[in-house]
Amino acid sequence: MLTAQVFVNVPVKSIAKPYTYRIPPELAQVGPGWRVLVPFGGRKVEGFILATQRQPAEALVGLKLKDISATVDEEAWFQPVMLEEARWMASFYLCSLAEAMRLFMPGKSGLKITVAYTAEDAARDHVLLGQSTYRALYDYIAAHGPVRRPQLAKAFPAPYDLTSCLDKLCAYHILRKEYEAKGRDAARYERIAVLQEPLTAARRQDFSRRKAQLALWEYLEAHGGSVSFQALKAAGKTTATVQKLAAAGIVSVQQRRVLRDSYAAIDSTQEARTLTEEQAAAVRAVTPCIEQRKYQGFLLYGVTGSGKTQVYIELARLVRRAGRQVIVLVPEIALTGQLVLAFKAYFRQDIIVMHSRLTLAERNDAVHRVRRGEAGVIIGARSALFTPAEQVGLIILDEEQDMSYKQDESPRYHARVVAEAFARFQRAVLVLGSATPSLETYHRARTGELTLLAMPHRVGAVPLPEVACVDMRQELRLGNRHIISRPLEALIRQTLAAHEQIIIMLNRRGYSTFVMCRSCGEVIKCPDCGLPLVYHQRRAPQGGATRGLLLCHHCDIRQSVPDTCPKCGSRYIKYFGSGTEKLEQELRALVPEARVIRMDRDTTGAKFAHQNILRRFRAGEYDILLGTQMVAKGHDIPGVTAVGIISADASLNMPDFRAAERCFMLITQTAGRAGRRVRGARRGKVLVQTYNTEHYAVQCGIRQDYAGFYAQEIQLRRALGYPPFTRLIKLLFQAESKAAAREQAAAFVAACRQKFGAPADGTQPRAEVIGPAPALVAKFRGTYRFVLLIKAHDLAAVQTYLRSCRLHLRTDVAIDIDPITMM
Repeated sequence: MLTAQVFVNVPVKSIAKPYTYRIPPELAQVGPGWRVLVPFGGRKVEGFILATQRQPAEALVGLKLKDISATVDEEAWFQPVMLEEARWMASFYLCSLAEAMRLFMPGKSGLKITVAYTAEDAARDHVLLGQSTYRALYDYIAAHGPVRRPQLAKAFPAPYDLTSCLDKLCAYHILRKEYEAKGRDAARYERIAVLQEPLTAARRQDFSRRKAQLALWEYLEAHGGSVSFQALKAAGKTTATVQKLAAAGIVSVQQRRVLRDSYAAIDSTQEARTLTEEQAAAVRAVTPCIEQRKYQGFLLYGVTGSGKTQVYIELARLVRRAGRQVIVLVPEIALTGQLVLAFKAYFRQDIIVMHSRLTLAERNDAVHRVRRGEAGVIIGARSALFTPAEQVGLIILDEEQDMSYKQDESPRYHARVVAEAFARFQRAVLVLGSATPSLETYHRARTGELTLLAMPHRVGAVPLPEVACVDMRQELRLGNRHIISRPLEALIRQTLAAHEQIIIMLNRRGYSTFVMCRSCGEVIKCPDCGLPLVYHQRRAPQGGATRGLLLCHHCDIRQSVPDTCPKCGSRYIKYFGSGTEKLEQELRALVPEARVIRMDRDTTGAKFAHQNILRRFRAGEYDILLGTQMVAKGHDIPGVTAVGIISADASLNMPDFRAAERCFMLITQTAGRAGRRVRGARRGKVLVQTYNTEHYAVQCGIRQDYAGFYAQEIQLRRALGYPPFTRLIKLLFQAESKAAAREQAAAFVAACRQKFGAPADGTQPRAEVIGPAPALVAKFRGTYRFVLLIKAHDLAAVQTYLRSCRLHLRTDVAIDIDPITMM
């Protein structure tokens, strides 16, 4: 008897083992990597076959195995290398194999499973149907069945207890559940006319009096012999004419899948470009590894404007010529459009795009093109890493230092770590690109784990921008209480007068950061997590009065702004702090002639909002682009000659060992947007507003001195035992009771210290534990949270210990390996 080990695709943490199912004879073709439908817990669910085995029937006696119901696809979804990658992820990130395998499917499931109810004829006289409530439901289903739940809810509205009645009727086998699985990709098809016979001189003579049919025949021949009905209609050809040719056997009518691509309209022309010596040297260094099909990791460390994208393109061309595939990752969806534009100049129809703002149907169509070999360059955010490509020769992470590469839900993977593992599995080259590499990555390059490729100059000898600092303490002493300093105001006016553009970055959205009562000091907080609610202004349509809204940026709770203090009843409510909304308002008042556009989370909810905002700004429709850190990275806009950075040092106040690194990177990256296309002696200009002018992160950021920053920061990391000298694991314990959460965390800390205490021989312990302490968001949606941090000198030993404690199966504990934030 043939059996299969199946992981069910159910997002429940405790389901971490495979289940054994029989493979019926009609499905004997299935094997490892197939997606199937299986009965599970009274319903049918999607599952992944991990392995199959032929066993004697007597070995399965008493096991009551269920049969696999059906296959989802006509072939295995997971290729062997993808199964290897999923197994590695489950082991490294301490998650179930099903959780890891879900990542390889757009939308995490390829199915939408619906339930319909059918009446059993044999149960028509059941005693339960003597009750009018059950009889009415049974008769309706018998007359209309099979009937889905939404239809029944309309026919039997509240107060009818539909759920209870259905459950009871099914329990007594009076009704039967029927399951139907539909692909969520909503594949789209079109009708096409396909020519079956060439147009000869003799046949032309035969059709000389059937002019419409002859014209259609000629049209089909002229257009490759296969044309969609929609295109025929646009050309003035009628469906009736097609049908007449089909009846004569000259044409066949077929269905063809339409592959949707929101980026299809993007077109780009290839400019004749000669690589700089630095670019050419980088390409030469990587080429042997591509040719030999072996893994090697590279850090492409190039200043802003040094032409890293062109290096990516040249390497991708080498890989595609070798018949292998390329994955290019960007940290922000906002950067996708610009990268696609650059790559399309060279690859045209060889590109697919993958990110969460695309519809599920578009992502599935993109996967379809990759599986059919119609596209070999995959561009997108971190989820693009899991596109089912089995011949990958190159993986590129642009802006590799970015926090957005970290997934914040289980499995909490970092795309940089996963990309390296996947590149090893596929014997591919890994290229990490950045103007401000993470400390961990740069340290690995310095110690030889990665090969360092340096590009210290901008293309065309364009100078780096001139960066100056504004001390906001001095501004305050001089009586300026506005968000914008007087030097920045002067820079804005100079830029506008020169008919040039400026980017202003404030890494805080909203209008005010908190709302407080001036009478009693009460700050209005989120009822679930206890953090201050942020005030957002909303313009009423047609010039009406503005209205406010309080939002929680952690749990998305929305509240109207109270007229009086909820604690003391006072009407003296004041808004404190500044966000991008308030900055926009101040800019419009300060320079009313300027055309201002804002790009933050509030203005980019629509599908291509990022791309549209940047396109219009690049086209010169606006003078000022202001926004959060999404305006800071990767954008190459010719008209931008100036940049203003507001509250550049805000991150320094965060309780996180990476605070200085974030401050330095934000200043350097944002400054890099200025003056990328200026010529001659001119330089772009950047103003950095800060309250910490003396801090080394600010000073090095102003000088754009990565080496200087690294030299100081690495000493602190070594002294404190933080990455790159250790690997971190963050554990978050959660409970409805504050005491229970603290006690569970403290108990684990005690056990962990006993396990990894200082060795008797005085050598370095394999792990150190810090905490527990309340999380920064100490209460989230009614649940109390305590955090502890493990500094692992031997990461594998700690992972093994956590697994032995079965911590990865607990629903009240979240495990984060290589966390980005400590809060």
